[in-house]
Amino acid sequence: MNAVASRGHLLRLLGATFGVAVGVGEMIGSGILRSPSVIAASLHESGIIILLWSLGAFHALLGANIFAELATALPQAGGSYVYARRAFGDIAGLVVGWTVFASHLAGIAAASVVFADFLGILWPAAAAHTAVAAVAVQCLLYASNVVGLREGRVLQIATSLVKSVMLAAFVVAAVWVGAQRNAAAVHPVHLAAAGFLAYVLAYQLIAGAYSGWAAPAFFAEENISPAASIPRALLVGLLITAALYIFVNAALFYALGTGGTAASNLPFAVVLQHVGGVSVSTLFVIGAMVTVTSCANANIMIAPRILFALSRDRLLPQSLQAVNEGGSPYVGFALTAVISLVLATTGAFQLVFGLIGTLNSLSGVVTDVAFFALRRREPDLARPFRALLSPWLPGLLVVTDGTLLVLFAASDLRGAIVAAALCVICVPLALLAHRARIGAPA
Repeated sequence: MNAVASRGHLLRLLGATFGVAVGVGEMIGSGILRSPSVIAASLHESGIIILLWSLGAFHALLGANIFAELATALPQAGGSYVYARRAFGDIAGLVVGWTVFASHLAGIAAASVVFADFLGILWPAAAAHTAVAAVAVQCLLYASNVVGLREGRVLQIATSLVKSVMLAAFVVAAVWVGAQRNAAAVHPVHLAAAGFLAYVLAYQLIAGAYSGWAAPAFFAEENISPAASIPRALLVGLLITAALYIFVNAALFYALGTGGTAASNLPFAVVLQHVGGVSVSTLFVIGAMVTVTSCANANIMIAPRILFALSRDRLLPQSLQAVNEGGSPYVGFALTAVISLVLATTGAFQLVFGLIGTLNSLSGVVTDVAFFALRRREPDLARPFRALLSPWLPGLLVVTDGTLLVLFAASDLRGAIVAAALCVICVPLALLAHRARIGAPA
């Protein structure tokens, strides 16, 4: 691949380090900052909560197992969209592509709004202008990425490293607070205190916190050695994130107990106030801003590449394949920016987020089944990495994701209706795209 990108061609200059950084960057966001208190208030029992976070990590590893095979067999930009379309055609591809794209759009908007909220704590004058702050941080991130892939890569690696170190430092601080307050003893609560629906909703939050684990696969086409780098990046990124999530929750319970964790929307700040008062709490706010910025940047880098893949398959206008000399699909960035800025300024991302759990489960099931379909239909396809313990672990993933889709749909009827409508709408769109390809000159 030439050092200069052109229309329809991305630069190959990424490796495992970036893959780990973008995976960690997309996973660790506002979810880990907000969810511990919500889950603690719902479930009460620290041991069960830690078990659910551990199960979330195992569930994500099951997914990474099949993605490592798919991404190395089909090293193209677009991630799960590419696998679904290869296995089942345009309709399935559109369902997965639009779902994943919407998920990243909501992630960009939400992260920028959370950034603005924390900026208001640090700088009170900005509290009355959260929309402006959200727009400003998005514009800065888009500008950095449009310049080129190298700039986006550096920004992602730096921010992911900073927030990982700060979360690890928080674990140490929380253990110290717990030791000082003798808060290690947490009074158990009978499991009957939490109903079945509470467990489903809690796991939905946890699954959402892990949901960015597949990020390295979206950059397979820009990876220097995808066969070696993608599986390593998926595994290492997930192990780092899982360790941080589990230790952060355990440290919170040690320092505050489940009751204390549930009592505050930001239990992190409560712990840090015991460490050093206002100055350390300020450090937490800065760390939170870095955390959500890193998450927003990962989503900003991924979303245009989904549009790029859809465009290459003639499911979107060909202009979205335009790539500048720095290796950035700049038309895709422009379209993504317009939509994410509207979502952030209107608050519409909250509606999108309310549907993401069910929609992501749907796209996950389609991708899981695509793995088996491609194994059957294309047995001779080169597979530099083969999923471990197939078909047992991939089969367990299909059962798990299928069960979760039913549970999430049952707890979110609106999401289920939207998911069904999305499938129906994709049928005529796929037919139109097919006719356009037939009528287009070779």
